[in-house]
Amino acid sequence: MRIEDTNGEEINSLEDWAKIFDTPQRQKHWKAGRSAHSIADFILNRGGEKRIAKLLERVVHEEVVLEKAKPEFEVPFDKFGRGRVHDLGVFGKTHSGKSIFIGIESKVDESFNKTVSEVYLEAKAKQIAGKATNAPERIEDLLKLNFHNIEPSVFDIRYQLLYATAGAVAVECDICVLLILVFKTHLYDELKALDNYRDYLQFIALADSSEILNDEGQAVAHRISVGEKELFSIYENILLRES
Repeated sequence: MRIEDTNGEEINSLEDWAKIFDTPQRQKHWKAGRSAHSIADFILNRGGEKRIAKLLERVVHEEVVLEKAKPEFEVPFDKFGRGRVHDLGVFGKTHSGKSIFIGIESKVDESFNKTVSEVYLEAKAKQIAGKATNAPERIEDLLKLNFHNIEPSVFDIRYQLLYATAGAVAVECDICVLLILVFKTHLYDELKALDNYRDYLQFIALADSSEILNDEGQAVAHRISVGEKELFSIYENILLRES
């Protein structure tokens, strides 16, 4: 699998990958034991490509070949500004020739952002104060995309999960996958990670979903309807201690 930056330059080492984060805004995210560094280490040094391919084969029931990966891969999904930035966007194909896109969200114990309610109310307050923002409209569209019935309970969902799914299905391909990889590093906090998993399951429970894989404590996968498209959503825990 070829890994490349936004300029098409090949990434072969952690040093190459780190250059993507060499800006004042991004530098704080590049730290050993945290999510950005962990996904890079996993892919480059820990057999991540093979493990992801094997996991996907269990979900789509076909051999999967991963061909290209792009860290910090942005996918536009609506008309309201910046798109979804996947920690890693991966392109591949199945044995039968189907194209596949995997939007990877890397976590250690970082949360899935604020709740929809918190983000929505903040945005509406800005509108009322006369400040220009399209955030309420974006949030409303994302709710309609992810849920057939908009009930009050959907406002308790973590906002990041709504645009993570949108960014995964917005790529033109035959099979869309959202892959959440939780790395158990030396900085991993089990209680925070448990809260994150509960937030994820809360989203799954409210979405139009069906379970297709459940390895207790390891990986869980669901088939989800997102708008008119089908999405495979996978949540996997990976032990990533220093060797």
